Amino acid sequence: MLLRNCAPLLAFLPLFGACHRDDAPVPVAHPHYELGNAWQGPQGWFYPYEQFDYRATGLATRETPLKGHLASDGEVWSTDGMTGSHQTLQLPAVVTVRNLINGRVVRIRLTRRGPESAGRIIALSPKAADLLGMTADTPVEVTEDEAASRALVEGLTGAPHLDVQSAPVGEVRAESLDGGTAKTYGSDSSEGHQAASTVTAMPVTWSQSNPGPTGLYVLLGKFSGRGAAASIAARCSGEVQRVPDGGGLDWRVRSGPYTDTAQADAALDRTHACGVEGARIIVE
Repeated sequence: MLLRNCAPLLAFLPLFGACHRDDAPVPVAHPHYELGNAWQGPQGWFYPYEQFDYRATGLATRETPLKGHLASDGEVWSTDGMTGSHQTLQLPAVVTVRNLINGRVVRIRLTRRGPESAGRIIALSPKAADLLGMTADTPVEVTEDEAASRALVEGLTGAPHLDVQSAPVGEVRAESLDGGTAKTYGSDSSEGHQAASTVTAMPVTWSQSNPGPTGLYVLLGKFSGRGAAASIAARCSGEVQRVPDGGGLDWRVRSGPYTDTAQADAALDRTHACGVEGARIIVE
C-alpha cells in the first residue's frame, strides 16, 4: 500500500533530476585563422582583409556575452578573458587599446567579428572594458602589434601562407653524374611542419599612458584628388584636409567636431542621405 502511494512521486523524480543537471559542457576549443566573407551590419557592409599595421581611433563598446560558445577563431569566449571583436582584421590579432579619456591601456587578442555598428570600431570583453575604465562607449586608439599578430598567423591552422617546409614534396632522387652516390629527398613525411592550434591567455592587466585627444568627428572618406574630396565636402557639409597617408589617398573629408557620441552618431546616420558609404567616427 505504501509503495502504491509513492509511485506517482517516483514518476516525477527524473523530471526533478533534469531540472538540476549541470550546464552543457564547454565546447572543445580549436583555435584557427579566420578571415571570412563580407558581412552586413545595420548601417552597411564590412569587408574583412588581412592587415598587420592597423591603427585607428574611434569609439569602443562592450562585447555581448558569448558564455560557453566558441569565438569566431575557435577560442572559448569568457567574460574574464582579455579579448575583443573587430569588424575587418584577421582573427586572431593582438592589439593595444588606449582609453583617450583616462590614458589607460590594455592589450587584448581579437577573436570575434563585430561590433555591428559602423559607429564603433572595436568591442572589448567585460574584463578588458573594466580594466580600461570604460563606463560607456569610449573614445579609444587601437594599435595592432604586428610582430605578435604575425606570430599568431604562423602558428595557427588555416592561415593563408606558404611554409616551404610544410608544403607537400614528392620524392626527388639526386645522383652524381660520375656514377657515385645517390640520395633521396622529400620521402620522409615527418620532415614536414605542422602548424600548432594552441594559444595562451593574454595577461589580465593594464598600464597607464597619456590621455587625449577626445574630439569626435566623422570621417567621410579619403581620396586621391582634391576635386573628389571637395565634391563630397560640398554635399555633406564637411571640410577638406590634405593628410598624406603614404598610399596615395592624400585628401580626406571630415565633419565635426561633435560635443558627444549622440551628436556624432546622428551625423554618421546623415552620411547615407548625402550619398556616402563607409563613413566612420574618429577621434582627433
